[in-house]
Amino acid sequence: TTEIYTLSLHDALPIFLPLSRYNYSSTVNLDPPARSRSEEWEGNVRVVTPGYFRTLGVPLLAGRDFDAHDRTASRKVVVVNRELARRAWPGRNAVGQRLWYYDEAWLEVVGVVGDLRQGRLTDDVRPELYVPLEQAPSSTWKADDVSISLAVRVTGDPAALAGALRQAVRAADPAVPLYGVQTLEEIRASLFALTRLNTILLAALGVVGLLLAAVGIYGVIAWFVNQRTQEIGLRMALGATEGRVLALVTWQALRPVLLGLVLGIAGAAAATRAIAGLLFGVTATDPATFAGVVLVLGAAALLASYGPARRAVRVEPTRALAP
Repeated sequence: TTEIYTLSLHDALPIFLPLSRYNYSSTVNLDPPARSRSEEWEGNVRVVTPGYFRTLGVPLLAGRDFDAHDRTASRKVVVVNRELARRAWPGRNAVGQRLWYYDEAWLEVVGVVGDLRQGRLTDDVRPELYVPLEQAPSSTWKADDVSISLAVRVTGDPAALAGALRQAVRAADPAVPLYGVQTLEEIRASLFALTRLNTILLAALGVVGLLLAAVGIYGVIAWFVNQRTQEIGLRMALGATEGRVLALVTWQALRPVLLGLVLGIAGAAAATRAIAGLLFGVTATDPATFAGVVLVLGAAALLASYGPARRAVRVEPTRALAP
């Protein structure tokens, strides 16, 4: 069931759907105009039809969406994203304000919508303004080489609709090809492909490193118990409890681990810039992540030292003190 469709145009004025990794930007000026070039700034420009935001699930935060009344002869309007509203009119209502871009006349802001990421998900959100198709510069959509990006919101399997879309486009104009049919999930997966591969490789190396560290701790503690068998037996003969012996052996295992954790956290904090580009939705210095790493490594050290520690408390004092 097709709910709604929308489109954007590109080539003469390159406009692309979200996550397309391509952008058209233009100088944005406010009313009153900037007094110098240093006060101007750039924003992404999107040419869309009514229903674009509903199709993509973009929330309308203030004002209204475009409608059939936004035509060439009517007053020029624009919808801006939250980032543009925040920069241009901090602490004020953006609806009713005016701006211009490109070589256009003044446009009145009629709505504010949520932010969309147009390129990589790790990129910062940019200011964006949306212009209705009917009011876009005629060179945008009357060029011979103009392309149309069509977005369709459906219920059910999107792949099942591809054939119907091709038939509909062919019926409208047999000379217009329909290509690059993808769901937004597929587009997002392609954007994350290299990042996902890097993450899997890093995770695999991390697991191998964790296992090697656990084996090393186990070996060192086992050697420690073997070398101090007589000392442990003497301590137990003099009244040391199993708990005290277990704490002694465990402390011997955790002391270098604690030192390694301190040095590792300091090194990781210093290397955050190198991994910041691989992260999305979490900062490189996320406290929960650092705490989780400490807990995992500490638990691995405890498990690795448990076997040798249990053997230590089972030492028979008479056998340990025997020549």
